[in-house]
Amino acid sequence: MLKLLKPLLLSCLLLATLPSQAQQTSVVKGLLWEIKSANNTAYLFGAIHLAKADFYPLPASVQAAYLQADTLALEIDASDTAASAKAMPMLSYRAPDNLKKHLSKSTWKALQNVVGDAADQFLVYKPAMVATGLAIAAFEKQGYDPGYGIDLHFLKRAKSDKKRVVELESIEFQARVLGGLSDKDGDALLKQTLDGFLSGEMQRETDAMIETWKSGDAEALAKLMRDAASKDAGSKKIMKLLLDDRNIGMAQKISSMLARGDKLFVVVGAGHLAGLNSVTDILQKQGLQVKQIHQ
Repeated sequence: MLKLLKPLLLSCLLLATLPSQAQQTSVVKGLLWEIKSANNTAYLFGAIHLAKADFYPLPASVQAAYLQADTLALEIDASDTAASAKAMPMLSYRAPDNLKKHLSKSTWKALQNVVGDAADQFLVYKPAMVATGLAIAAFEKQGYDPGYGIDLHFLKRAKSDKKRVVELESIEFQARVLGGLSDKDGDALLKQTLDGFLSGEMQRETDAMIETWKSGDAEALAKLMRDAASKDAGSKKIMKLLLDDRNIGMAQKISSMLARGDKLFVVVGAGHLAGLNSVTDILQKQGLQVKQIHQ
């Protein structure tokens, strides 16, 4: 479920020291696309938001794509702590309201089964926030670290290199999407996360997603996304809200900057770049030349 929860993860992460870029052989291919208009070229790289030190250095083609750019475009600037603080009320309940009042009895019981007495500590948060915390915990248990996240790596590097940093969305926008889920959708999202946590499916999905990204297999990633969306009607609706609908706006901003002449290097969650209704699919339908660069 982490690929469905990805938008909120960025607002929860802190920047850490970058991994060394010493001369090593990369074990990662990653997912890199070249986007061409009549007069300009941009590069899109799919991010993994929690990673490991041995994911670096990234392939030479990715590094070259970054170096040629004057502008780094990200979903959000996750280092903006003021924006994160401003968004938190959208993801929280104000007493006497609380999480339990918005969940079914079975979902609340499932949360208690997973976290025990600590369930009461989640009462202030909305379902998407709780689901995100569980997803982060599952990733970290497998050794993944937000400090090595691909987008955070490039954000810190771009600021050091004095490149322009542009947000395709905003923390406030993402919080509004997640915090605005109906009780039914929020309950479904949290229930799916808890079920995945208890059954081990979350770990299997995590492993599969990471391996497809590392191998540069866009088709396999697209299949994982389709499978996640086809489990039931709730999964399909959540996928549309958290990925498909947002892809439209991101693609529009990318094409506008491309038309303006910006030299772009775009880093967004890998799930936004593979398959039907993805950012790359939308850009291609707009008449741009879209080509995956295989490492």
